[in-house]
Amino acid sequence: MTDAEKKMKRYVKAVERRLNLPRKVRARVMSDFLSDIAARREGGMTDEEILSQLGSPKAAAAELNEQMRAFAYRKSPWRFVCLALAVIGGLCLGAEQLILWHFHHAILGGDTIAIIGGADGPTSIFVGATYTGIHLDRIVLTVMLVGGLLGFWLLGRRKPKKEDS
Repeated sequence: MTDAEKKMKRYVKAVERRLNLPRKVRARVMSDFLSDIAARREGGMTDEEILSQLGSPKAAAAELNEQMRAFAYRKSPWRFVCLALAVIGGLCLGAEQLILWHFHHAILGGDTIAIIGGADGPTSIFVGATYTGIHLDRIVLTVMLVGGLLGFWLLGRRKPKKEDS
């Protein structure tokens, strides 16, 4: 593969990354885009001339997004509320785990085993451990983390509204 072909391939990938379209529509648009480039090459244009006519990848993608506006995803401003919720949930969950681990091992010394007994009497063994049951706060923070990430992803993938004809 020549340097010119590598440059063209990078250009096409950069345009494709900037398209705000569903996967099937994006594949169709990119197929047409590549066909247009191939037609220009067959017409005798060099890759440098083609790239100068198409403009930057950002400009080419913006033009394609504008032409295919009816198929573009609608992005909701609520996405960032969901992302903030996920970040707060994840940070709080991680901080809580770190604090509990530090408290358990550094302050309490971990789990303890005590043996109480004498030479002439019964011997008892006591095992002490921290409670490892389900904590409601961990459940809430996990739901915040997963729900926030899911909401961020789903709200970025909403289909466009049907326009009145």
